[in-house]
Amino acid sequence: MQVLILSGPNHGFEKSAPLIHEFLGAADDLDVALEDDKDILADGLDAFDVCVFGTGFTHPVPQEDGSRIWEAELTTNQEDGLLDFVRSGKGLVGIHGTAWNIGARAVDLLGGHANWHPPGLTFTVNVTEGEHPITADLADFEVEDEIYMSAWFPEINILATAEWSDKKHPLAWTKSFGDGRVFYTALGHGPDTFSRPGMQKLMTQGVRWAGTN
Repeated sequence: MQVLILSGPNHGFEKSAPLIHEFLGAADDLDVALEDDKDILADGLDAFDVCVFGTGFTHPVPQEDGSRIWEAELTTNQEDGLLDFVRSGKGLVGIHGTAWNIGARAVDLLGGHANWHPPGLTFTVNVTEGEHPITADLADFEVEDEIYMSAWFPEINILATAEWSDKKHPLAWTKSFGDGRVFYTALGHGPDTFSRPGMQKLMTQGVRWAGTN
């Protein structure tokens, strides 16, 4: 299976991408490329079965008054290329900030979004759908991360949650997009999360599932 990890500084993903590349590359059935040029989205992803995307669709721009506005991270052609890639039958693994402060097209692709979270904390990721190929033989595991307060489409299949303020919040789910498959996890604020064996298993099995069609 041919896997593209698209790295970049937005959401600090360039700190996590090399670690993801390392553990995915250790799997015998995955041929993994690490790139940071977003033009690859517009120029063609035909060589790949799945794209691991963590740099997000928007980035903050500080203003003189101390506020921030959110601007597009991708050009129209780059965003079109990514959506067409998945719609045609390929896979997407979206990570953490990919669903942060996004527009309608990205929400439709991912199946949910967020724009607030409590301060980072240590918590347990609870597997809620243990029969799915992504979570097969995966036990609950602990991370130090952020719990996104997400809004989501009813058709997503929630695989894992975490509890905050006496409520369960989805942290991993799947959905279809056109003929393709999407796996999204709100986990992944920093490289420490990807050092956890449970997260590595979740990611590896998520990539395999998304890239199989």
